[in-house]
Amino acid sequence: MLYPAIENIQHLLNNGIGPTVAIANIAEYTNGGEEQHDADILISLVNIEEVRLAREPRYVVKIEDELYPKNPAVHLDLSLLFTAYGAGYENNIRNLQEVIAFFQKQPVFRAVDITELANDGIERLTLELVTLSFEQLQQLWSMLGGKYQPSVLYKMRMLTIDSREEQPVIAIREVETILKRRN
Repeated sequence: MLYPAIENIQHLLNNGIGPTVAIANIAEYTNGGEEQHDADILISLVNIEEVRLAREPRYVVKIEDELYPKNPAVHLDLSLLFTAYGAGYENNIRNLQEVIAFFQKQPVFRAVDITELANDGIERLTLELVTLSFEQLQQLWSMLGGKYQPSVLYKMRMLTIDSREEQPVIAIREVETILKRRN
């Protein structure tokens, strides 16, 4: 579910803006450790957060007449770093501007509008711009082990991972209680 969500964003950008977009770990990319792409923008997953407020405490789900055991779904927010890389500083800034403009025009993507999202079991993706302070920006790029490149951070909200067991459980039909008297 993680990779298909990011891959869908990559495809949407590649179809919606001029610069080419690839998924790559910018930390490895800048150090020469990852295969080089002919892309103008790199998407890197830099953080995953669980959204606990959205937890649903159901432990079984009913499908037709069967009950299946199920743990609560995990709701995630992903931090995606869009880095303009390799096209010269001026072009990098222009390319980054196109990414920002794209998400400004359309920050929400729904499965009812985009078949690929529905095919991957994703109901909705929402992208929200995250503003980092200079200190946070320095910490991020230090963590990535690279020198600063023109980049922008977006939070992709509420990606849900939900699964259930394949074997149904037997429903409790009756409860028998036995009371004992104390002497």
